[in-house]
Amino acid sequence: MTRVGGERGFVSVDGCRVLVRRYGRGPAVMVIHGSPQSSRAVEAVCQAIAARGLTAIAPDTPGAGRSDPLTIENPDSADYAHALHRLVQTLGLQRVGLYGFHTGAATAATYAALFPGATAAAVLDGLPAWTEAERAECLADYLPPFAPVWDGSHMAWLWARMEAQTVFFPWSSTDPARRMNIPVSDAAHVHANAMDLLATGDAYRPVYRAAFTFQAERVVDRLPTTTLIAGTSGDILTTHFERPVMAGLGRMFADAPALHTAAANHLAAHPGSPAPDRIGEGFIALGDERLACHRLAGGAGRPLVLLHDAGGCSDDLVPPPDRRVIAVDLPGHGDSAEGWTGDIDWIETLRSALAAEGLGDAEIAGIGAGAMLARALSAAGTGPSPRRAFGLPDPVPSLSPEWDGAHLVRAFRIAAWEQWFDPWFRRDPAHALADARDVGVVHRRAVSLLKAHRRWTTLEGWAASRRS
Repeated sequence: MTRVGGERGFVSVDGCRVLVRRYGRGPAVMVIHGSPQSSRAVEAVCQAIAARGLTAIAPDTPGAGRSDPLTIENPDSADYAHALHRLVQTLGLQRVGLYGFHTGAATAATYAALFPGATAAAVLDGLPAWTEAERAECLADYLPPFAPVWDGSHMAWLWARMEAQTVFFPWSSTDPARRMNIPVSDAAHVHANAMDLLATGDAYRPVYRAAFTFQAERVVDRLPTTTLIAGTSGDILTTHFERPVMAGLGRMFADAPALHTAAANHLAAHPGSPAPDRIGEGFIALGDERLACHRLAGGAGRPLVLLHDAGGCSDDLVPPPDRRVIAVDLPGHGDSAEGWTGDIDWIETLRSALAAEGLGDAEIAGIGAGAMLARALSAAGTGPSPRRAFGLPDPVPSLSPEWDGAHLVRAFRIAAWEQWFDPWFRRDPAHALADARDVGVVHRRAVSLLKAHRRWTTLEGWAASRRS
């Protein structure tokens, strides 16, 4: 029976890190997401492909999600296609199927044109064919810089921008003639897209820009005969399919579930190379859950495991020099944020993870709640005490997605107060901190809090109970 379910791993490609998701077993299909998204956005089509007896391999495009950016100024679709080909080669694959959505369709089309011998078949979902006027308008207005500001208003702007993308095309226009005939996305969908852009930050622009500089006329006449363009009825880019440059290409239209099934059938009829059983590293399997484990340094001697604070992630940690250092993203935090919907035994979960990695005898240290976990995990039950207060206000603030995006601003405000008071909700001179507040630090903390969501409060509550 085909195993349907995503697994994640980091792959090193020419010294750059690429996050890859894999679904299923069988011949390989590379699934390329749109912008400003990550590979999590193509899970539905990946599952359909896996159910057809194929392996869907969905990377975060360089510069998006958790993948390192290209070291090229103003990269275009050809640059991303070459990067995809290097990933395919690194995975040991000769021929692959391709599925691309919007920006990913431009990358997949360019890949198929540049590397026809490495392309078994392609499905291009929402392939753009811009006019020069459309391209100029999008390059002028669609990709403004994204930079944190002190009052947190960039969070409100981000939510409004992601909402507008489900109403107008381009999103920067409020002309009634530019309204799309689709329902406005719910809060969970807007939140997921907002989190993808928050993960990327201002680096979202080069990836997205490549979609608008894409020129269909340069590639369509070189596409393999096993190429289909596809689209759903509500997709604004399906209007591009009637343009002369698209003439002669096979096409299909359906609602999303039917389109995904038809795409999987097409790709199964033209299979690529068998995919490897395992792709990437950096995650520990604990039953159905995954725990991210990052190797921060490769020194000698007894390994040191570092644990971050509640609501944080391993990016917060600074490894000491000349030590072998491993950092774990705690359940529900950072790169371990996906899953973990049930109750968590924090200590036993970490103990199992360390044993699975052969780190049962490692030295363990942490900050904040991570320091308390380190003390509980150490053989003697000793270690430095955390140097901050634990607890939560009553009522506990919610970071669940809200229709107006207020939770994004709330996370930023909490992160800002954390730098001035300990605990952050005791805003009086007795609890004041002397630290200077840095907007970049505040923003990164806010993003970590949003990733951790409810697990921030459960771990904070666990730490408070251990302290009492």
